[in-house]
Amino acid sequence: MATQTRQITLDSTSQYELPDAKTLEQAGALELLDEKGSKVVFKDLYSPHERTLVVFIRHFFCGMCEDYVRALVADLPPSLLLKASPPTTLLIIGCGEPPAITGYKQRTGCTFDIYCDPSRALYGKLGMIQDLGMGETTPQYAKSSVLGGTVKSMGNMLKAGLGIRHGGNYSQDGGEWVFEKGGELKWCRRMRNTRDHAEVAELKKVLGIDEGKH
Repeated sequence: MATQTRQITLDSTSQYELPDAKTLEQAGALELLDEKGSKVVFKDLYSPHERTLVVFIRHFFCGMCEDYVRALVADLPPSLLLKASPPTTLLIIGCGEPPAITGYKQRTGCTFDIYCDPSRALYGKLGMIQDLGMGETTPQYAKSSVLGGTVKSMGNMLKAGLGIRHGGNYSQDGGEWVFEKGGELKWCRRMRNTRDHAEVAELKKVLGIDEGKH
């Protein structure tokens, strides 16, 4: 059956629009899975920390998202995030399943905790869209061309073999969310296409991190 995508366009306002309090409360109560497959409540991942940057990626075989995670590892390492004011924790959520996490960390060098939302209930509740468009702008974090990224994604899937079933929905896009202590949402940005993660420079500005620091 062909993948159905929701034809939703995020304009410059809705892309950054914060959900209302009721929606955030409902989202916070949703369950995710950790790397071992254990259930964890979303709000428990960010409420205890001074500040948390939650990055929702696409499926676990997306070559463009892998480039993005590598950029986060290189330019926003834990050592830098902990020096921010307030100290910041970064975590990643994918729409696949736990068995895909180990390989993903190996391919990207990711040192951040990764969680899964295979039902995509959280993605939907927070207004992140499904769209297979690639957009007109090549992001700075992209190390591959459109063709190269597609080939990389296909290569990842072929290498995964039967593990491809754990990758997640291929049309689901993600976004970036910043929560402060107590669960208050301070900022968010939803992807408008498959190559539309917030640039690292924008994240540094939101987090108050000097672009020159590393």
